[in-house]
Amino acid sequence: MNIEAAPQRSLVKTLPGFTGTFPSKHYAGYVTIDDGYDQPSKNLYYYFVLSERNPSVDPVVLWLNGGPGCSSFDGFVYEHGPFNFDAAKQPGGMPTLRLNPYSWSKVSSIIYLDSPAGVGFSYSYNTSIYQTGDLKTAYDTHLFLLKWFEQFPEFVGNEFYIAGESFAGIYVPTLASDVHKGIKSGVKPVINFKGYMIGNGVCDPGFDGNALVPFTHGMGLISDNLFKAAVVACKGHYHNYGNNIDCELALTKIEKALDGLNIYNILEPCYHSPTGAQGNTSSQLPESFKQLGMSSDKPLSVRKRMFGRAWPFRAPVKDGIVPLWPQLMENVHVPCIDDRVATTWLNNKQVRKAIHADPGAGHTVPEYKPQESLDFYSRWLQGQNI
Repeated sequence: MNIEAAPQRSLVKTLPGFTGTFPSKHYAGYVTIDDGYDQPSKNLYYYFVLSERNPSVDPVVLWLNGGPGCSSFDGFVYEHGPFNFDAAKQPGGMPTLRLNPYSWSKVSSIIYLDSPAGVGFSYSYNTSIYQTGDLKTAYDTHLFLLKWFEQFPEFVGNEFYIAGESFAGIYVPTLASDVHKGIKSGVKPVINFKGYMIGNGVCDPGFDGNALVPFTHGMGLISDNLFKAAVVACKGHYHNYGNNIDCELALTKIEKALDGLNIYNILEPCYHSPTGAQGNTSSQLPESFKQLGMSSDKPLSVRKRMFGRAWPFRAPVKDGIVPLWPQLMENVHVPCIDDRVATTWLNNKQVRKAIHADPGAGHTVPEYKPQESLDFYSRWLQGQNI
């Protein structure tokens, strides 16, 4: 595909750690947005991967990781981006990149966006605006899309989708609503919006919070006795149970039974605990869960990719200001998390230069099931049964 209007200064020509040939063109850079209300401008960073199949007709998909506060490079590096990243043998060394056979760019062009401003490489010179809200984030991302399509007009006619996971369960539908309203009101350019997809999305406090006990029982993680005790004590209110001491005691017993579990993917071991323990170690977990992943034929390098900044099943969303992941990790240990590969690569000066990044100063299905998720994703884009 000949992209004549695409800003050539945004073309990514090489990437440190990769020695091969890109299977499609990559573009990266900033789109500056201004809402016209005397607010400081925001510079939103994107990385655009063209479809390896037929970018002139294949769908364009905006990908948003959750958090809140997670860079969409999480999806690029660890989930469905065009490369697999192998950690260097020496700590702090440059990771090695190789082509990902299950990249979603096999069937679509993907925009990886760092949103809102203050996340990843996106920034504003007035950092006070980093404290924002979901509706404002949707508004800003819609402005980004309108300006982005002005820079890449060849893709305006392509089918457009929005996809994301985790806290994107909030980001995606609010953005989809703004895009739809913009189309209905005649905002230009007209985005050929076809739909959206959310993986393991955050919903609301009641729905998410009250799902924990039935979920753990349904998965065989807790005994019938623990489950029945919680049902009787909490009467179905496991999230907002007030001063119900009996409910608190029942839930405390369940929490203890789940100790040592990989909260991001209960079917995978937790490789990155502070003690370096392998597998699920809780003495109260079923023996089958303790052994998960211990005798797998998957390469260890894949099994150890417990990096996803997912929204864990024991963390219901709450009203008010939600701490960003960097803030969270400063104060508490977040289990099963190891971002050293992405951190090393993205903080390398040569990488940032190559991708035009200058920031002005289980849950994640594609990570754990890349082949299956690409098949699902392809069927979804084509409107086939899934």
